Amino acid sequence: MMAKLVDFKCQYADYRGITPEYAASLGMKLPDLYLHAEDMVKLALQIKQERKSSFCKLPFDTCVEAENLGGMIKYDESPLGPRKSVDCLKETEEFLTLPGMDPSNGRMAELLKACRILTEQGETVALEIRGIFDMLNSLMDIQKVFMTCVAKPDLMKQVCEKAKTDLITYFLAAEKAGCHLFFYSDSSGGVNIIGPRFAKKIVDWFTYPLIKELERVLSKESIVHMCPKIAFMLTGCSKAKWKEETIEGETDYLSAYQNNPTVRFTGQKCNRELNVAAKRKIFHLTVK
Repeated sequence: MMAKLVDFKCQYADYRGITPEYAASLGMKLPDLYLHAEDMVKLALQIKQERKSSFCKLPFDTCVEAENLGGMIKYDESPLGPRKSVDCLKETEEFLTLPGMDPSNGRMAELLKACRILTEQGETVALEIRGIFDMLNSLMDIQKVFMTCVAKPDLMKQVCEKAKTDLITYFLAAEKAGCHLFFYSDSSGGVNIIGPRFAKKIVDWFTYPLIKELERVLSKESIVHMCPKIAFMLTGCSKAKWKEETIEGETDYLSAYQNNPTVRFTGQKCNRELNVAAKRKIFHLTVK
């Protein structure tokens, strides 16, 4: 039976953000809490407590990767958080001229410092890393990227290769900072947005090569939990398949994943549901 490319309907698209009032209630202010490791730590611990979660999730916005590559990011007191100020790239090919990602520089360095502090405190840190479309969307007009996919596929393949190299650099730097749980998502690149035709191309050119490389370079204790939208794209393009594992007793999904050394990639559920009780079995992804 052939695999079928389907979309996973997101149930958590109602982002509310961080208000100035909420920040003030914690003794912090906007936009400082996005910029300094100590504030990130304090906020991550607070959100963990409020959500009754077993992990601290970082960062609190979607622009870290693009900003590290030179993206112009707007900071203010808006609950929308840091976001693109202006397009710093006019054409897709300009992405190839950007310097490589440098995790030791700027806000990304502060973010990894926060990961290190939390890890040293005994916390499990889940670092959310954004995919190619979210990255490019914070650098330029995303419609031009779609046009490149159609008109200049060879150029788009080069863009995908650079983006893959940059993200691998980020993943490995995060591991050195003590992070072994990654949430990989790409809200601008779902099937519902780019369509099945582009989705298949991006899986071939970018997502599958990225996951294969992560399988090779990340330590065996690291888990990459993919947004189900991406996980379903991989299985729908026959690049991965679900493997069932039986679990004893009752535990939450994240613990079940972490307690099974064969689990490297997951995406059965949204990361907001990882603390939900898992009964009898779990599914994880094996990459072909």
